[in-house]
Amino acid sequence: MMTLEAFETLGAWGWIIFGIILCAAELTVPGAFLVWIGFASIAVGVINIAFIIPTVWNLVLFSIFAVGFALIGRMVYGGLETDGDGAKLNQRAQALIGQVFLLDEQIGVAGAVGRVRVDDTVWRVRGPTLPAGAQVRVVGVSDDGVTLRVEPV
Repeated sequence: MMTLEAFETLGAWGWIIFGIILCAAELTVPGAFLVWIGFASIAVGVINIAFIIPTVWNLVLFSIFAVGFALIGRMVYGGLETDGDGAKLNQRAQALIGQVFLLDEQIGVAGAVGRVRVDDTVWRVRGPTLPAGAQVRVVGVSDDGVTLRVEPV
C-alpha cells in the first residue's frame, strides 16, 4: 500500500493513481463504496496539479471529499430502492395479502386449517367456517409465515 512518503514523492499523481486503484478495486469488490473514495482521491490529485498544497491539507481535503462523495453516492444509489413488489421478494406470504383465491379444501370449523392454491403452491389458511370453492381474501399471515389468515369475499 502507498505510504505517506510515496504521496509526497509522487505529488498529485500519487493521489490520482491511488484513486484509480480504488476505482479498479470496486470492480473486484462490488458495493459502490470504494469508487466514491477513489473519486475523492482523484479530486485531491487534480487540485494538486493546479495548486501545490502541503500533505496535511491534502489529507484534510481527502477526508472532506471522501465524506462528500460518499453522501452523493448514497443519494444516487439510495434512489434506486423500490417499495414495489421487489420489496417483498423473499416474503411470499406478505405479498399475498389483499389477494383473492378459491378454497381448495374447506375450513370446517372456525380457526381450523383449509387450503388454497396459489399458482403452483398450496398454502394453509385459517379463517371462519367456509366450504371448498368459496372465495377468500388474504388478510394476514401467521407468525411462522406459513399459514395465511383469510376472510370471505
